[in-house]
Amino acid sequence: MQREKVYNMKNTIISIYRKVVRKLGLHNLALIVVLLVLIVAMTIRSPYFFTFANFEVIFSGFVLEAIMAIGMTFVILSGGIDLSVSSVLPLSAILVGFLLKQGMPIGIAILVTLVVAMLIGFFNAFLKIVLNVHPFIATLATMLTFRGLALAVSKGENLSGFPEIFTNIGQGYFLNIPFPIWIFVILIFSMGYLLKNHSYFQQVYFIGYNPHAALVSGMKVNRFFLFVFGFSSLLAGLAGILAAAQYGAAHNSYGIGSELKVITAVAIGGTSMVRGGTGSMFGTMLGITFMAILSNAFMMSGISTYWQDIVTGVMLLLAILLAESLKVKRSANITLEINPA
Repeated sequence: MQREKVYNMKNTIISIYRKVVRKLGLHNLALIVVLLVLIVAMTIRSPYFFTFANFEVIFSGFVLEAIMAIGMTFVILSGGIDLSVSSVLPLSAILVGFLLKQGMPIGIAILVTLVVAMLIGFFNAFLKIVLNVHPFIATLATMLTFRGLALAVSKGENLSGFPEIFTNIGQGYFLNIPFPIWIFVILIFSMGYLLKNHSYFQQVYFIGYNPHAALVSGMKVNRFFLFVFGFSSLLAGLAGILAAAQYGAAHNSYGIGSELKVITAVAIGGTSMVRGGTGSMFGTMLGITFMAILSNAFMMSGISTYWQDIVTGVMLLLAILLAESLKVKRSANITLEINPA
């Protein structure tokens, strides 16, 4: 009787585990466990870690990269990469600051900046589609070009003295939560919903996995590439606007190295950087949360930022290897199901 109870309990636990894995995915489940372990460890280490004030610091400090990671998820899912986000951010901050200093209405200045940012994304897509330049090379070139342009326009100086209404966008609160975090939450949940439920957005999986087959099947692949690169740059432009509002100033040094943080967060979240077509917005949210908490943990522990870069690099490598091993295992399981022995 006792043995039967143990057996039934074991089967129940296994059944629950399989349902959770099926719902979340093994990669996301593993990341959740790691996150919980990190949170518990830091809570034990410091009484100030698990506080509302600290979590506000954690997510406020990473919110700009988090917003860019939403667009980067689409780009990497489609089989591409966008390094130019780290230069679109400061260029957008400087552009919106310059327009505001010229007396342009806030709404129009923001709109013009977002349009310019999106055009940069369209240019990246043009280099890929028309000139057949690999996205890594194309966006690396535009990253260097537009960062140089941001430096030339600003002459290395700060732009400040923005209207209070504008700075409130980056510094204001709603329900004790900063506006930029609300913007991120709205964006990631809406994009996550569309990616899961809307056929247009779901094309990204097919295109990323096999663009030739997607083209043959009648999908407008090139038009979709315009969308993903334009959307990625648009969100980088939004991050630049929020940076100018948050800091009350614009400078060309904003966003240096942010492309690596963004890509790492997306990769840690399970989006495949090798073959495309694998990943989710939920995974990206977990990757963003992990990166933000890890950065805060290093800061509260007094560990050098050099070690943080090392750990981030190792985590990126492990994330890629884990995602690929799970993908190979999944493909092998599908093959066995189709061709049973």
